[in-house]
Amino acid sequence: MGLKQEITTGDVSILCTVQDGEAQCYDAVIEEIDYSGTDNTRNMTIRITDPDLLFITGGIVQGMSGSPILQNGKLIDAVTHVFVDDPSQGYAIFCENMVRYGITGG
Repeated sequence: MGLKQEITTGDVSILCTVQDGEAQCYDAVIEEIDYSGTDNTRNMTIRITDPDLLFITGGIVQGMSGSPILQNGKLIDAVTHVFVDDPSQGYAIFCENMVRYGITGG
């Protein structure tokens, strides 16, 4: 698992299943990282850049919440929300937050 201080803006892969019942990696980028902690489920802004995923789904769709995001071979976060006015963009949560909330219950 990648710690939040290791995460950088730039290229990532999103692992999700959108067709044929098999998970695949799709290209995306982290555009912004929010370390302030004011919203613990919206720690970064991501944009889907993979032309195949954009063609198939138009971006982030219902059911993709929780899709793992990988950077430098590490699990760093997961998809949480989509921008209603631009489905190619959305938010993600730090893995550290997911682990902490899983242990403490929030």
